[in-house]
Amino acid sequence: MLNRRRAVLSAIGVGAFAGIHRLYRANHVLPAANRAAEERFRKLQDALLADNGIPAAARFFDLPDPPVKVHVIEAGQGAPVLLIHGGNSVAASWTPLLARLHRRFHLYAPDRPGCGLTTKFNYLGVPLRRHAVAFLSTLMDSLRLPRAAFIGHSMGGYFSLAFALAYPDRVSKLVLVGEPAGSAASIRFSHRLIGTRIVNSLLYATVLKPGMKSLRTSFKRMLVADIRRVPDDYLECLAAGAMIPGAVESWLTMVERSTAMPGAGILSGSSRLTHALRPELDGLKPPALILWGDNDTFGPPTLGQEMARLMPRGRCEVIPDAGHSVFVDQPELCAHLIGSFLG
Repeated sequence: MLNRRRAVLSAIGVGAFAGIHRLYRANHVLPAANRAAEERFRKLQDALLADNGIPAAARFFDLPDPPVKVHVIEAGQGAPVLLIHGGNSVAASWTPLLARLHRRFHLYAPDRPGCGLTTKFNYLGVPLRRHAVAFLSTLMDSLRLPRAAFIGHSMGGYFSLAFALAYPDRVSKLVLVGEPAGSAASIRFSHRLIGTRIVNSLLYATVLKPGMKSLRTSFKRMLVADIRRVPDDYLECLAAGAMIPGAVESWLTMVERSTAMPGAGILSGSSRLTHALRPELDGLKPPALILWGDNDTFGPPTLGQEMARLMPRGRCEVIPDAGHSVFVDQPELCAHLIGSFLG
């Protein structure tokens, strides 16, 4: 009887391990492109931009480093500005700012590698800082932009800051909107979970499975101060982008790469992202503006104020009644501050 019980428990354990392993591989091996999912997202993106009065064009460029075909939303006239989105989001997430800035500036908003209509990307083994700098450098070359202003949100803030430190002559001004990824010395426990292999696969197969329900919950709990400010068509577009096959795999491999030590996951909590750049901030040459929501769940405004004091020409504005996606909560105020700073 005891041997039979052990055999049953052993079989259950083997089955559970096999299931978890399949989940892990499913979230770390890039699937084939799904044209139907991409076309659905493209239509929702175009409708969202049109409904917000943004006369945008979609452009595609083949980059050598990293080797991806990148999708760029282009709109407006004037001085060039690149907008680098955050997280596992898409370029269309900038719609609240695109609608308010395109009359004054020539805006370029790319889908980062692994996101939206840009080629999906496996980040395992990829040096993230070098990748960020190379991506923005070759993108600017493709756009024939010798110099431009940058606006970065969250992970896009880290990308933009790393690039400004590497190529200060190519960055006229730098705007960091919301907490740049990994600004604190330690990584939040929830982010460490997402950066832990197998655990993240289970989460994204269940409670975090891409869709309208999980995205609305994420915005409500983590991204904005008031979910009523987020239109349904905006959420629907972003959800469609997250549901394109390969988007989850790209995101999870990036988060795993950006947590403290590859494979360490919840056992390690030190930041390798923006906080690791602090010793270099006194050498940041472009003027910098940081817009930080007073309710940013990714880190308190004091982090942004500390960073601004380390920069030779840095300034931090705390935006009232705003969360991590501060430009979604307070688009008018953010557009006004950004326009004045860039102008």
